[in-house]
Amino acid sequence: MGMKKKAQPAKVSYFFGPGWNDLKTFIKKFWEFTQEDIKKRAEKVEKGKGVMSLSGAASLLSCFSLILFGSLFFLAIAFTVSLVLGLIFLLVYLLFFLLWLSDRIHLIRNKIFVACPSCKSKYFIPTYICPSCGARHSDLTPGKYGAFFRTCQCGKKLPAHFLLRRDRLEAECPNCGHSLSGTGNRPLCVPIIGGRSSGKTAFITAFSCEFIERVAPRNGMEIQHYNKENHDFYEKVLRSHYLHGTSMQSKEATDIKAASSVAFSFMVHHKKMKPDRLIQIYDIAGETFVNNTENELQLHYTYSEGIVFVLDPLSIPSIRNRLDEGISEVDKSSVGTLDVDLVLDSFLNKLRQITGHASGDALDIPIAVVISKADIRTVDEFIGDEKISAYLSQNGLDMNKYTAVEDRLCREFLTENGMAHFVNAIDMKFKNNRYFKCSAIGHSRERGRYNPKGVLEPMEWIFQMTDNGMKSIWNETKFDDF
Repeated sequence: MGMKKKAQPAKVSYFFGPGWNDLKTFIKKFWEFTQEDIKKRAEKVEKGKGVMSLSGAASLLSCFSLILFGSLFFLAIAFTVSLVLGLIFLLVYLLFFLLWLSDRIHLIRNKIFVACPSCKSKYFIPTYICPSCGARHSDLTPGKYGAFFRTCQCGKKLPAHFLLRRDRLEAECPNCGHSLSGTGNRPLCVPIIGGRSSGKTAFITAFSCEFIERVAPRNGMEIQHYNKENHDFYEKVLRSHYLHGTSMQSKEATDIKAASSVAFSFMVHHKKMKPDRLIQIYDIAGETFVNNTENELQLHYTYSEGIVFVLDPLSIPSIRNRLDEGISEVDKSSVGTLDVDLVLDSFLNKLRQITGHASGDALDIPIAVVISKADIRTVDEFIGDEKISAYLSQNGLDMNKYTAVEDRLCREFLTENGMAHFVNAIDMKFKNNRYFKCSAIGHSRERGRYNPKGVLEPMEWIFQMTDNGMKSIWNETKFDDF
């Protein structure tokens, strides 16, 4: 039934220990009673007080008969009782197994699992904490400690089945002890990949604020932050940067105990979507990513819904060499210098290391390649709205083809500027890929509130590709192809 051998701080169910002990005690007591009865009857025969007075061989034969038939009677009763109780116990075990199976099917069918934001480990069942005494309970599912409930060592009854809202209990990661939330939700994990100063953090800031404050309300979604720490981070960091038009660099983790890849998480509830979704967006410092100096294995690559690869167009030499002279000094200081092919190769190496895929395998996971800083004039001339609109008009296409044209022009832009190898590598390594342009801030940094463009569409495309529940309530953009 998938139960662990590790002893739990809980009382074993009657049917998995005490019940068998009671049967053993009954058989032992009944045998002692049978022996005592045989002894008393034998004494009566020897003293001539039986039904018939016997002597010699006849008396010995009578004693033998008492022992034989008394033992047979004991065996018959003990076998009957054991058989009846055994059948009852088997029926109970079958019920427990069916309850466990229904619980596991619910988790698998709804893609519910625990994705630890710290060590990135994946589990079906986390370690749940007793609200009364704080005892840690692993594998809190129907089994030897109870069918629907488990009785903690302190006497507190804990729900052991999803129907009883087990996920409302406080939980932690079985591997690293990190505090967890939303353990009954379906995680939607999306790592944001890119080199240093490519615009990853600005993208995360813009998407998070736009989704929480605009997309969710207009589509009937309710947002709940992962925990107080995430809520404070959103209010004091992300939202502050969003309101003031600033951005921060992802810091390289120097404490080996700290996670290198940091997750910003929040939960999404909608009356038409069951279960709730847990959106986890992962960010990692570009230098940590490329230098392979992470403090933990990036295990979330194995269960992520999709990948956003943020590509800084200013890191392309031919684009950087013809930058518009009017570009601000602030924007010049944030130009990424890491080679995009190097970033992609580092990422692919990590994917192969974590997933075990051969180098020639094409991956099913969708990847959105996002060309950032598209508001800069030099980039806008290639893939801006005017360019896309002109293409639509010249080819007699309607706005439903906007993202298809955007995808095509982005590919052409990269190919024409010495990035054909990158485009070909993406096509070969990822079966599902699409190109987007975005301007996370919408203008030069430090010039007022964010006015983002193109930050929602890459995430919406990933969710539409992988999650029918999210697609049914968030489908503001059409992702048609030619």
